[in-house]
Amino acid sequence: MENKEVISDSQHGLTKGKSCLADLVAFYDRVTALVEKGRPTDIICAGLCKAFDTIPQDILVSKLERHGFDGWTTQWIRNCLDGHTQRVAVNGSISNWRPAMSGIPQGSVLFDIFVGDMGSGVECTLSKLADDTELCGAVDTVERRDAIQRDLDRLERWARVSRMKFNKAECKVLHMGQGNPKQNYRLHREWTEICPEEKALGMLVDKKLNVTQQCVLAAQKS
Repeated sequence: MENKEVISDSQHGLTKGKSCLADLVAFYDRVTALVEKGRPTDIICAGLCKAFDTIPQDILVSKLERHGFDGWTTQWIRNCLDGHTQRVAVNGSISNWRPAMSGIPQGSVLFDIFVGDMGSGVECTLSKLADDTELCGAVDTVERRDAIQRDLDRLERWARVSRMKFNKAECKVLHMGQGNPKQNYRLHREWTEICPEEKALGMLVDKKLNVTQQCVLAAQKS
C-alpha cells in the first residue's frame, strides 16, 4: 500500500505514524493559522454510519484490483472476507443464518483502502480518521463558501457510489473567526446543525478554539 500510495495524506488512523493525535495536530494547526490571520473559517464534522459493518465487499475488492494489487493478494483478501454468515436474535427469537455481503474486521487497514478516494477533487482541507471526517476552509468570500458546499456534494456522491451513508443527524458545522457569515450547508438535502462546540476525536473544541471545557471534563473524569 505504501509503494502504490493507496492511502492519501488526509487519512489518519490504522497506519503507522498517523495517530489520532497526529490528526488533531495537523488539522487544527491549519484551522488556527487561518483564524490567526483574521480569516473566518468553517469546520464541517461528519461521520459514516456503521462504517466497518457496511462496507460492500465487492466494491472493496474492485478497488484493490484498480490499485494494481496482484491477483494472489486480491484473492487472499477475497477469501478472508468470503463465507461469513450472520443472524439476528431479538427477545429469544433467532433468525436464519444469512450470508454477510458487507463488513470488514473492526480497525482493519482495509478501511483506509476503501475510503482512499473519498477526497478526490476536494478543494478545501479534508482530514479523515477512520470513519470520522472533517472539512474546513476560509469563508471570507462567496466563492470559498461555495467551495465547501461543492466539497460536501462530492462527499455525498462518493458515499452514494460506494453504497455508504453519512450520518446526517451528526453532521455539524462550527463557525469560527471574527466576521463569520455563518453560512448554512447541506449534506444530501439536510441542513447541517450549527453548534457552538463539537467533540472531534474525543477532544471538545469550541468556536473560539478554546479547549478549557475539555480540560474541565478530563479533570472531572480523573
